[in-house]
Amino acid sequence: MIRTVIVDDDSLVHATLRSLVDWESFGYTIVEGFSDGSQALAWLQKNPADLLITDIRMPETSGLELMRRLEESGSLPVTVVLSGYDEFELVREAFRLGAKDYLLKGTLDSGVVTQLLRGLRQRHFPSLAVPDRAGGGEGAPRFREGEEYVVITFGVQHFPQAARRFGDNLREGMEKPMVELTRQIRRLQKRTEFWAQSPSLYRLAYRVQDRGGVRTVVPSMARQIQEVWRDYMNLETAAGISGVFSPGEAPGALARCETLCRLAVLQGPMGMCSQWQDGELALAYETGADSCDPLIAALCGEDGEGLEEETARWLASAAGLEDREQLSRMLVLLARLGERLEGLQMDFFQIFPEQTDFPRLLRSLESWGERQLWLCNTLNRVQSALAQRRREGKKNAMDRAKDFMRANFTNPELTLRTVADYVGFSEKYFSARFTRECGTTFVGYLSDLRLRRAQELLLQTDLRVYEVSEAAGYSSVEHFNHTFKKKFGVSPKSYRQGEK
Repeated sequence: MIRTVIVDDDSLVHATLRSLVDWESFGYTIVEGFSDGSQALAWLQKNPADLLITDIRMPETSGLELMRRLEESGSLPVTVVLSGYDEFELVREAFRLGAKDYLLKGTLDSGVVTQLLRGLRQRHFPSLAVPDRAGGGEGAPRFREGEEYVVITFGVQHFPQAARRFGDNLREGMEKPMVELTRQIRRLQKRTEFWAQSPSLYRLAYRVQDRGGVRTVVPSMARQIQEVWRDYMNLETAAGISGVFSPGEAPGALARCETLCRLAVLQGPMGMCSQWQDGELALAYETGADSCDPLIAALCGEDGEGLEEETARWLASAAGLEDREQLSRMLVLLARLGERLEGLQMDFFQIFPEQTDFPRLLRSLESWGERQLWLCNTLNRVQSALAQRRREGKKNAMDRAKDFMRANFTNPELTLRTVADYVGFSEKYFSARFTRECGTTFVGYLSDLRLRRAQELLLQTDLRVYEVSEAAGYSSVEHFNHTFKKKFGVSPKSYRQGEK
């Protein structure tokens, strides 16, 4: 299991992260949670951890300071930072300190966290990516000695958006129908085994009898499965196809398939990459994707000078390379960018509706000057799309804030800071804007939510007053009684008895 530590001064963030996914099904276990960076520092300097997820902005010891201190002591795990929409400059600094990824608090949902955990496991914990039973998941096969196999890995594209269509129970609503549809395909009922690794990732193992036919038969199978899911479930998937391997080589082959799935974004919707065609690029992605993150973080922010600086640094690093390696670097950047955009719940193919075959296009550009101009134009397109997304995010921020409050008002630890962080604003700015746009203060809106709930419970249940107080989100029954009487003119007990 990948030992994980979460650090955030907001208990709701801890609860949200813990509840969004089944961490153990992805090979992770949350071993500790801290509300203070100094507490986390003391623990991590004495105890082993594989993954650190930390708020980037905390009082006293911030996430950046925590990373600096851990790096100095040689105990920095693989690190993911939590940030708001307006903190991309801090995210860039986190990448310079060694962060491997980041999560926006305003986009946290099961799809985003699933994608993050999959990516981290595949890139940073490859030896743990494949449990005992050839990749885990219900129905996963045991590869038999003396046989040879090819595996196809399918990743659901636009997974965060797709997951919302199927409700909270992705296993029942999404995973099981995908597995059942696939197992009904007649040609797959011999020499293949199919299973779900997770709701976003599926695998098919094909037992090879004729090596000569693999490169024709296996892509044909993959395409048929993709088309069935598209036609019956309106789901698009990327496919990665391994080379032929023996059972002892299964862990590496399965990990490589996930990389090939990530590269399929370069070919458009329902793209397909194989080890025999794209293995060299997959290796380049596995070794070089992280180096693209500072540029991508700057691209996602609002700091134009920072973006120019990171772009110039990236271009300078590629300028002196041979043509083949330049092309590889550019394709890795684009694939990593596609992964990051999906984490932001943006559609790579909407930014590039022409559904370009990027490998073919880049090979058609003969000089570094042409490639450089093309890349700068491409980054400008992405920057414009991200800026539009930020404008829309800010425009709808108060609606998102109210939705979050309605979902969490019964938690007594819900605070102005919690909601401001969720939508990515400072407390002062968020408070003023909430009052202006919603016609009431944050405290007033939260109080109304809790009091309405208390009214319902008083009239519709036999709960005692202190139980009603707790169920409505109050940490003190005395405060509840005072607030209720101030609002309605009578005590909760009198209200229940009809004295309104």
